Amino acid sequence: MTGYWDSGDVSAAERRQRRMEEARRRVESGENTPPPPPAAPAPSTRPTRTRSARAPKAAAVDPTAVPDSQYAVWRSVQHFCLTDSLPDASGKNLDLLVAWSDSIQQFRLRPRIVARLDANGAWLPVCYAKDGSRDPISQAQAERYRDARVEGAALSGGAQKPLKETDHPESTLTL
Repeated sequence: MTGYWDSGDVSAAERRQRRMEEARRRVESGENTPPPPPAAPAPSTRPTRTRSARAPKAAAVDPTAVPDSQYAVWRSVQHFCLTDSLPDASGKNLDLLVAWSDSIQQFRLRPRIVARLDANGAWLPVCYAKDGSRDPISQAQAERYRDARVEGAALSGGAQKPLKETDHPESTLTL
């Protein structure tokens, strides 16, 4: 038995005792301690941090800006952006439309979109409908969706499957 730690005449307990004594000696002599951290500069020489102003959030569309408006809800943004797509429901009561939109079960995971009919006969998105409440939409996003609907331009995000005829409502419910 001539192993690495086997010295023949020293027991395992004695070897452990020697290692502990060596470790204690190193700690007491300062061999195992890290060097002290560098001293902090004087407060007058420290550079002051200035926070940069955050870019302002895009302005949100006010859904109720035009009184006595006609509103409609689509199953998804993808449905809205198709030029000839019909809304699932329409009416003058925005909150009723938003609450009703939760009943569209097969498209529940997609954000539904609510739009307002403008004076020119075009639909302008005013908010998303999610879980029975309104989620704001930015003015830029609303214009982008409206342009896609009017011009027939495709939105980015090509991971969406094209819609089938059966994905569209056959008629619009009036609430």
